[in-house]
Amino acid sequence: MKTVKLLMLAAAGALLILLGFGLAQLRNVSAPTASAVTEPAQAPSTSPAGLPSWAPIAKKVNPAVVSITAISVQKNSQGQGQMSPFTNPFEFFFGQPHPQVPQGTPPVQEAGGSGFLISKDGYILTNNHVIEGASKVTVTLDDGREFNAKVIGKDKETDVAVLKINATDLPTVPLGDSDQAQQGDWVMAVGNPLMFSHTVTVGVISAKGRRISASSLDDFLQTDAAINFGNSGGPLVNVEGQVIGINTAITRRDFRGRMVEGIGFAIPINLVKGELPQLKTKGKVERGYLGVTVGQVDRDARSYYKDKYGVELKGGALIQSVLNNGPGGKAGLQKGDIIVKVDDHEIKDSRELPYEISGFQPGTTVTLEVMRDGHRKSFKVKLGDREKGLSAQNSSEEGGPAQPSKNVLGITVQDITQQTRMMYRIPQNATGVIVVSVNPQSNAFSKGIQEGMVISELDGHNITTAEQFNKIANTIKKGDPVSVYIQDVQGGIFLYFRAG
Repeated sequence: MKTVKLLMLAAAGALLILLGFGLAQLRNVSAPTASAVTEPAQAPSTSPAGLPSWAPIAKKVNPAVVSITAISVQKNSQGQGQMSPFTNPFEFFFGQPHPQVPQGTPPVQEAGGSGFLISKDGYILTNNHVIEGASKVTVTLDDGREFNAKVIGKDKETDVAVLKINATDLPTVPLGDSDQAQQGDWVMAVGNPLMFSHTVTVGVISAKGRRISASSLDDFLQTDAAINFGNSGGPLVNVEGQVIGINTAITRRDFRGRMVEGIGFAIPINLVKGELPQLKTKGKVERGYLGVTVGQVDRDARSYYKDKYGVELKGGALIQSVLNNGPGGKAGLQKGDIIVKVDDHEIKDSRELPYEISGFQPGTTVTLEVMRDGHRKSFKVKLGDREKGLSAQNSSEEGGPAQPSKNVLGITVQDITQQTRMMYRIPQNATGVIVVSVNPQSNAFSKGIQEGMVISELDGHNITTAEQFNKIANTIKKGDPVSVYIQDVQGGIFLYFRAG
C-alpha cells in the first residue's frame, strides 16, 4: 500500500513537471506571436518602384546654384509710383525701385534672380530678363562669397544669358538631356524665391513643347513645381540631379481673370546647349532667316492634295505669307507652298521649320524642296540674319507709337506686331488690336480692361487694325452701351459697360 502511494506521488510530481514544462513552452511560443501582432504595419510605397528622397539631389545641386542681383539706372522715371491693380498674365520676377531716392537722383531698380554654375572656372547660366539693362551684376555663391559678374553673352529671343565670375574650383551641376524628359517625370526646381536662398520645390513635367509668346522658337517645358519671384534663371533638375531646364516664367491668371496655380515654364536645356558656343565666343546667337510665316499641314490640306493632285502629304510646313524683300521671297517662294525638305532633312511638322532654319548661320545657302500645285519644286535660298530680319519686319509693321486716347472709351490700342506679341505674350492665333493703356478713371478700366489684352471686336464690328478701332470708337458717345470681345488662347469673352 505504501508502495502504491509512493508511485502515485511520483507520477503526480512527474505530471506537474511536465505541465510546468509545457506551460513554459507555451509561454515561449506565444511571446513572439504577440510581438508580431503589435508591430506597426510597413508603410506602402507611393509608386511600384518607390520614390527616391530628394535630399541627396538637393545636397548635390545646391552648391552650384547662385543668387543674382542686377542693378539698373532708370533713364525715364515718368509714371514711377503708379501701380496697376491687375497682374500681367506672365510675371518675370523683377524687383522694385529703391524707395526714398533723393530728388534729382535717377531711380535705381534692383532685380533679383537665380542662376547655376556650369564650369569650375565660373561660367553661369541664367535668364536674359534677369540681367537685361543692368549696369552692375552681382553673384552670391552658396558659401556666401560675392563676385561682380561679367555678361558674356545673351539671347533675348530664347531668354538665355551667360555670366562669368573670376573664381576657380567651383562646384557645378551637370547638364542633362531635355529631349529624354517625359510628361509625368519628377523634377525639382531650385532658386531664391523672395530672396529665400536655395529653396527647392518638387513637381512633375506637366507638358512639353509649350508656346507662350509669339516667338517661333518657343519650346518650353511646363511644370507644376512651385516657381515664384526670384526663381527665374534657376535650374530644373531630374531625379539624377541633371539640369533639364532653366526656370523662366509663370502664369497666375488668364485673360478672363481666372486665377491658376501650378503652371510654370522652363527653357529646355538642349536648346541652351546649342546656343552656348556662340554665346561664349560671339556674345549673341546668330540664326538663319527665311522671311516667311508658316502653318500646319492639317487633315483638310492633306485631303485637298490627295483629291485634287493624287499626292499623299506626310508632313511639311504650309507657307501663309512671304516677305517680299526677304530671302524666301527673293528666291521665289510663294504663299500656299508647302516646304517638305530643307537640304536632306524632311520637315514633318511646321514647328520644325523655324528650328531647322535657325540652326544655319546667316549667309548660308540651303536647298528647299517645296510642293506647289501638286508638283515638287526645288529652290536655293541664301538665308538672312534672323535678328535683323525680324527687326526690319517689325519696323515695317509698326505704325509709330500709340497716341493718347481721345475717345470716350479711355482705351488706347495699337496694331499687333511681332514685337508686341513677344512683349505681351500674345498667342500666335490671336487677332485684333493690343491695348497699350487704359484711362484709370474710365468705366473700361473698372470693368477690368487692361494693358496687354487683345480686342478683336467692338460693338459687333470685327477689329483687325488700330485705325478701325479708333474710327468706331470715335462714333461712340459718353453713356452709350459698349461691347468688346477680348480674345485669348481658349477663345474669348464679351465685356459690356457704359462709355465714359
